[in-house]
Amino acid sequence: MSTMEKVRKRLSLIPLDQPFATGMLAACGEGKELIRTLRKLTKSGEILRVARGVYVKPRQNPILGIVRPDALKVAQTLAEEEGARIAVHGADWALRFGLISQVITSPTFLTDGRTRRVRLGKTRLTLRHTSLEEMRLSETQAGRAILALRWMGQPAAPQAAVCKVLLQLPETEFARFLCLTLSAKGWITKALEALIKPEGKNA
Repeated sequence: MSTMEKVRKRLSLIPLDQPFATGMLAACGEGKELIRTLRKLTKSGEILRVARGVYVKPRQNPILGIVRPDALKVAQTLAEEEGARIAVHGADWALRFGLISQVITSPTFLTDGRTRRVRLGKTRLTLRHTSLEEMRLSETQAGRAILALRWMGQPAAPQAAVCKVLLQLPETEFARFLCLTLSAKGWITKALEALIKPEGKNA
């Protein structure tokens, strides 16, 4: 079986619009021959190169033409290629919690892998290396609220910002937010302490 046949057989198992890294085709042929095969498939339109080392079987829209995969799928593929994970960036959580209204045009994700920047159509996709602590925070709603507030930085009305996210947390996550925040330092902790301080008590 030729390299082209092996690659096509492997591609038949991949859904449309699902990005894949070249690493998953490594068993289909030698390096240079595999690269030539991918170039031929790209030229014929069977696959589309969406980023360095990442391809997709394109989905066609009768009006829009080729539909590119969303940034999240591409970011996941890039991270998985090196055995890393991704998490939603604080800017996106700030938007979801209503702390900002401006839509994020350049997608950014947190990762426990290396920092990477790739072109994705007309936009730039960024995977930003972060600490294990921030990766853990991204796993809970309370942690995501903290990521959103950290990304935003101290606003003119810090208590109002903290209150806004607290009102959107369920009871268990509210308690988690208190535990995570009151054991730390910074403007978020100070704003929270001001909110829960008994009325009339002096600082």
